[in-house]
Amino acid sequence: MHLVENPDFLHLPASLQALFTRAAERSFFALPLWYHVLARHGTDKATVPRLYVDNRDSPAVAVVCGQHNGSKRLTSLSTYYSTEHGPIYGSGEPRLASALEEIAASLLRERPGWQALQLAGLDPADPAYDTLIAAFRKEGWAVFPYFDSGTWYENTGGLDFARYLAERPATLRNTYRRRAAKLDAEGKAVITFHENASTLAAAIADYDTVYRASWKGSEPFPDFTQALIRAAAETGALRLGILKIGNTPAAAQLWLHWRGRTTIYKLAHDQRFDDYSVGTVLTMRMMERVLKRDRPIEINFGRGDDGYKKLWLTKRRERCGLFITNRRSLSGLALTLREQLATRLRRWR
Repeated sequence: MHLVENPDFLHLPASLQALFTRAAERSFFALPLWYHVLARHGTDKATVPRLYVDNRDSPAVAVVCGQHNGSKRLTSLSTYYSTEHGPIYGSGEPRLASALEEIAASLLRERPGWQALQLAGLDPADPAYDTLIAAFRKEGWAVFPYFDSGTWYENTGGLDFARYLAERPATLRNTYRRRAAKLDAEGKAVITFHENASTLAAAIADYDTVYRASWKGSEPFPDFTQALIRAAAETGALRLGILKIGNTPAAAQLWLHWRGRTTIYKLAHDQRFDDYSVGTVLTMRMMERVLKRDRPIEINFGRGDDGYKKLWLTKRRERCGLFITNRRSLSGLALTLREQLATRLRRWR
């Protein structure tokens, strides 16, 4: 196994760059640029990124972790900003199991020893999920799966906006039609779409204006969204919409489109314009644009089971986490016994 501590994700060795490129065919959130933005702009400065790979010259798998301020626990390099997370590997990798076994065995030997490893945001339908569990258990770790988050989504292959709208609940359709008609009749609303770097400065300023005026609290990492918008523009994934009433930004939405999948990532609106339902109108206009121009096979709402999401997208899947404990250390054994007891209590209840 090879460890890269505090890696520069923008200047990875060629072999690692190729590995991340293969993984990014499945997910925007496997791009080195994503991890660069997350590590530099969306993570506590006390967290040191650590990149574990099975082989220095031709790696099959990378596990992206973080160590917080000298802690004896490793965690996945993921936060509430991370819609998806998982091992970095190419689809159809024949060495997946042996590579993960190598990493699991090496982590047991690493000094100082780890009490536990916690991986969040994993897709249980991903081949790496069951392989990851089996690899760590084979090498002597105890593995405890848990529910992480829900994701609402829609299969949109071949779907046009007219059919999408017709399939929404009547209350949502009627709200959109009435409010859009009102805005059109008054001639106050202007919607601009931003997908590249040419207009980003003004777009980011408008986004920040809406966010500060919205019901949402201040971001714990205020530079993160700006950095993500610029990164998404650089990769061609940016779908940013701004709705203005007069000259005032009233609603803003950040969507990410990557390899046929679109994620509705961040939404905000100024509550002074609630009578116009500016959030609903902007979401519908962006949905229409994305379905027509990008023709995604899926649109999803990222992470979270907020009640409004099921009005827009009708299917749901879950992401899981793994709490992995080291039974060979005294503190890790205590964690193992605690988790075993908690599991039995849950089953009993």
